[in-house]
This record gives sequence, C-alpha cells and structure tokens, in this order.
Amino acid sequence: MKKLAFVFILIHFIIFILWIMNSGYLFSPYGMSAWIAFVAIGFVIQIKLEKELMIRRVLAISNGWMVFLMVATVFIYFAVSSMP
Repeated sequence: MKKLAFVFILIHFIIFILWIMNSGYLFSPYGMSAWIAFVAIGFVIQIKLEKELMIRRVLAISNGWMVFLMVATVFIYFAVSSMP
C-alpha cells in the first residue's frame, strides 16, 4: 500500500504539471474523468494507510491540492465563460 501511495503522489504531481501547462489531455472528457478517478482512489488509499503517518499526511496534502485545483478550474471556467 505504501508503494501505491507513492505512485499516486507521483500521478498527482503529473496532473499538477499538466494543469499548469493547460494541457488539452487533462481538460478533455477522458482526462477529467481520469483526474476525478485518481483523486477518489487517492482518498481511498489515504484511508487505508493506518500506520504510515508521514505518507498518509503527504497523500492527504496531495489529495487536498487536487481538489483545490478542481474547484479553481471550475471557477476559472465560469469566470471566463461569462465574459462578453
């Protein structure tokens, strides 16, 4: 479970890089679905980690950051789409 948590932290980092680059891959329907799925699975892994407190904390921060980026993306989308 520990190695899987590291993999998801790496995937979250890659998603963050794609978000900064405004990548078409991330903002496609498949990309958004994968993004939501990776965050949901990250939360499940975070709950399953009981003894590894440091990894759990890092994964929690990573999951929280991904949720923040999702909310920011929605706000940016509505702000830009409402402009004349």
